[in-house]
Amino acid sequence: MAKPVEADVVLACGEHLPAVDVWMVIDVLRATTVIVRWFELGGGDLYPAASVGAARDLARKLSNEGETPLLMGEENAIPPAGFDLGNSPLDLSREAVQTHSCAVMATSNGTKALLDAAATGTPVLAACCRNALAALEHALSIGSRIGLLCAGRRRRPGWDDMLCAGLLLAELRRDHPGLVLADSARLALLAWQSAGSFQESMASADHAVFLSKIGYGADIAFACEQDVASVVPMLHEKPDGDGMIAVLRNSAGDRPNLPRLRRAAAASGATGTHRRRAPAPDKFASFLQYIEDGAQYFFLGSEGRKKDSLEKKLRMRQGYSDRSRTKD
Repeated sequence: MAKPVEADVVLACGEHLPAVDVWMVIDVLRATTVIVRWFELGGGDLYPAASVGAARDLARKLSNEGETPLLMGEENAIPPAGFDLGNSPLDLSREAVQTHSCAVMATSNGTKALLDAAATGTPVLAACCRNALAALEHALSIGSRIGLLCAGRRRRPGWDDMLCAGLLLAELRRDHPGLVLADSARLALLAWQSAGSFQESMASADHAVFLSKIGYGADIAFACEQDVASVVPMLHEKPDGDGMIAVLRNSAGDRPNLPRLRRAAAASGATGTHRRRAPAPDKFASFLQYIEDGAQYFFLGSEGRKKDSLEKKLRMRQGYSDRSRTKD
């Protein structure tokens, strides 16, 4: 019997993060919307930083290594001094993306939420309204316990992120009627169900009102667009000296029509059908891939891991597997 799909919601950074199979981090106004837009436009690696200072240092380091990073983000919603761009998805252009090999990003809440989720050792996706279905599909391919981490604002819940979480839960429950909801997930779903006009409700959030006052009102309508992107930014880790560094990469580049799946099913008259889920990945596969060809592998926490340590663990695992086959 298949495991029931479960969903839990953490309403702001700083709250306890429960055990889940995958985290979907939401900062709809505006960090995860900007991140999704970066990959929509064909962007490469995107490095989330915990602070403006850390972002500057990382961008400088990447430049010294021959990269051409785009430094973007905000401090109190305003582009920090020396940054190439702020945190508006409408400021990102295809030309800007194509002329930079990667991006470094620091925001007041969103990038910190991504790193908080990564520190649990659980796979982490960036989600917003624009990639809702694609992100959910990818999350379900990893496991049945879905965690939604709302970045919130100043370590408090935000109506905007709660609404987006409710949207994701409504989509999830439509395909999985037996969805098991934690109490905080029920609150988010209730917020969505009571919202009326989604865009008007989103625009009433404290942060949205602030953004409108300082000239970023157009970002709100853009962030409210639903299921227009098939990209799924996923956190990985890559070697950085003796440790590791977090990097976001598009993990759905080979599934360009994913958000159209439900529309196609609806057009054919299919109802109540479940999309076929990919098998859960071998938790060691990403390590093996890195050891074999130097490619990317999942972000598995904030503590540094040396390659030789990984190799030792994998050799031990391989030896155990060989002994098991011998006994059989």
